[in-house]
Amino acid sequence: MHVRTSAHEYIDLFNFSRNINPPPVTDPFTPTALDDALLAAFRFTLQRQSGVVISSIAGFDGMMAELHELRRTPGIEELERVSSQTMTALAGPIPFTYRTLFKDWDATPALLAWFAKFFLPFLVGDMTLTAVDDDGRGGGLLVERCRVLEGSNCKGVCTKMCKVPTQPFFKERWGVPLSMEPNFETGACQLRFGVEPLDLEDDATIPPGCLGRCPAIIGMEQTDVSVDLC
Repeated sequence: MHVRTSAHEYIDLFNFSRNINPPPVTDPFTPTALDDALLAAFRFTLQRQSGVVISSIAGFDGMMAELHELRRTPGIEELERVSSQTMTALAGPIPFTYRTLFKDWDATPALLAWFAKFFLPFLVGDMTLTAVDDDGRGGGLLVERCRVLEGSNCKGVCTKMCKVPTQPFFKERWGVPLSMEPNFETGACQLRFGVEPLDLEDDATIPPGCLGRCPAIIGMEQTDVSVDLC
């Protein structure tokens, strides 16, 4: 299933049901050699920052198993800290250099979206460049089916591991605000570089309660997904 890529059509998809489930994986992502190398570097850094290592499971599935263990043991809030430190360690001096040279360029949001399209598929899957507004300004990027969301089935992993730490990371270190708008019904996520994000409590893209297949409720007596366990 492929979602439509215009900004207007994407916004129309935000109609949350009470029992929200990410869609099943029907079009698996096929990684390139670059994706495999980037994933290995990301997972190694994540392991060093979190102390959670599950060496018996390889690749992306192993990383997702480690994220679930991190969510289950130290707690969901720890995901935010680990993610922020992982991004900082991997980026090194690049954000400072970019902010110094390019922050004030009009084309900066579009340039960041272009780079992200080629360097982030290992983590989130296929992406399409989009506009950030109705005027056609560049800087938008649509994640068609987020690998992390589909692999975790967890709103907490999506928000605390990705959205919450990544938005300030780009504003504070790259000098460019970023709004991330996940869609928990389709598995898509709209990124808008150069756009200030809403506060989490005001963000309508984050539904209340857990997802229908959330690991926090599977196997527990808690069956009311309106209760937010993560």
